[in-house]
Amino acid sequence: MTNIFKKLSFVATSAILSFAVINTNPVNAASIIYDFEVSIDSGSLAGETYSGFFEFDDSNLSVSQFSFDFEGVNYTEDDLIDPEVFFDDQFLGLISDVIDTDVKFSFLEAVPEIDEPAAFIYFIDGQEAAGDITYTLRPDTPVSTPEPTAVFSLLALGAVGCSGVLKKRK
Repeated sequence: MTNIFKKLSFVATSAILSFAVINTNPVNAASIIYDFEVSIDSGSLAGETYSGFFEFDDSNLSVSQFSFDFEGVNYTEDDLIDPEVFFDDQFLGLISDVIDTDVKFSFLEAVPEIDEPAAFIYFIDGQEAAGDITYTLRPDTPVSTPEPTAVFSLLALGAVGCSGVLKKRK
C-alpha cells in the first residue's frame, strides 16, 4: 500500500515541478486588419467609390486604427462614435457613426438572414443616400494559434511519470 503512495507522490511531485519549470508565454490577442471599399449607389455621390481600412483586437473587438477617405477628408479612429466590430458566426462588418460639421455617415453590418450586404449611409446637405461596403481581410493578417506549452507539459509529465514507474519495477 505504501508503495502505491510513493509512486503517486513521485508522479505528483514530477507534475508540479514540470509545470513550475516550463516558461509559459501569455497568449497575445491578434490584430485583425480589414480593407474596405464603399460603392455609392444613390444620392449626389452615386457611382463614386471610397476606400479605407480598420484594425481591431480580436480579444475584445476594439478598433485600434481606422482610416477612411471620404469627400476629401481622412477620418480616423478618433472620429468614430462607439465603433463595434460585429460577428455572428462570421465577420459581418463595422458598426459606427461619424458626425462631422458638414457630413454624417454610418457603417452598418451585413444581415445574412435577409441577404442584406454591409451598408454605408451618408447625409450631405440634408440629403440621405447609401451604398454597399465590401470588406477584404488583409492577406498578411496573422491567424492566432494556441500555445503549444500545454501539450509539451503533458508530454513531459507523462514521460517523467512513466520513467519513474518503470524504474521502480526493474
